Amino acid sequence: MRRPARLAVVGLGRMGRLHAHNAAGRVASARLVAVVDALAAVAREVGETYGVRWATSLEGVLSVDHLDAVVIAAPTPLHAELVEKAVAAGKHVLCEKPLGFEVEAARRAVAAATAAGVHVQVGFQRRFDPAWLAMKRAVDRGELGDLELFHGSHRSPLSSGPGRELGDVFVDVAIHDLDAARWLGGEVIEVFALAGPEGSEGPSWVTIMLRFENGALGAIDVSRSASFGFECSAELVGSRAGMRTGGRLSGDVELLDAGWAHVRLAADHAERHDEAYRCELDSFGAVTVGADPTGATGEDAVAALELALLARRSAAQHPVPASR
Repeated sequence: MRRPARLAVVGLGRMGRLHAHNAAGRVASARLVAVVDALAAVAREVGETYGVRWATSLEGVLSVDHLDAVVIAAPTPLHAELVEKAVAAGKHVLCEKPLGFEVEAARRAVAAATAAGVHVQVGFQRRFDPAWLAMKRAVDRGELGDLELFHGSHRSPLSSGPGRELGDVFVDVAIHDLDAARWLGGEVIEVFALAGPEGSEGPSWVTIMLRFENGALGAIDVSRSASFGFECSAELVGSRAGMRTGGRLSGDVELLDAGWAHVRLAADHAERHDEAYRCELDSFGAVTVGADPTGATGEDAVAALELALLARRSAAQHPVPASR
């Protein structure tokens, strides 16, 4: 039996609080020992809730006795810098996606982790979702034949309130789907994207077309203004069979047949991927204290960021025509 990894969570918005909650008692491989937020009142509140040390900077917890790892859920522009600081102190890192907004900064952070001999895992939680893992196993075993088409849909309700800022639809939202496309379909060699009309925080929906290195095609649609709830679905079409996972709350995988279902959708990603977030952190804790690495690596995060930026650039080159 390995001992639990001792974790500090940095950034206590919605995702940071979710990770802190999981580390405080929902995973066997990790134990919450410290929390950090730039707002002292927030850091104190969460620290006192779980009975752990709190601070307003990463430096304020790096000296905690026997701290093994840091979970970074701070605002995206700080990700690469915080990763570099953590790995320089010899700490393993689980960083929420994306690994920053700039590819070169993300690459430097990954290189710093490699040089320090520590592990960086990035928060693409679908890689730990039972339904998505079933699809990955089917692909790896050749059960679908040669992959011909990947289709993903990612539709979220309009975000509002503290900790629910929209962010960039490509880098903060579609990046999940682009990582999933690489994970299931292999490397992507061509990207084309279109975006819906610009709102106050950018487009609320986009479509992205992909061509994979193996000749398969991909299509992704993303919306962050869905009125019906949260949906995260994918379909794989192979030369022998097809497979899909829908937006169901249970996350079941279904073979394509002549049936139908009417089920309740999850309210948001936290509800739909609750088990995946827990398994993601459990896996990271185990890796921190000696297990073999799993999940998305820093290199995976860089590749997904490059695809997201390519998609954003493509959409900018094909603006929506003005209304007539």
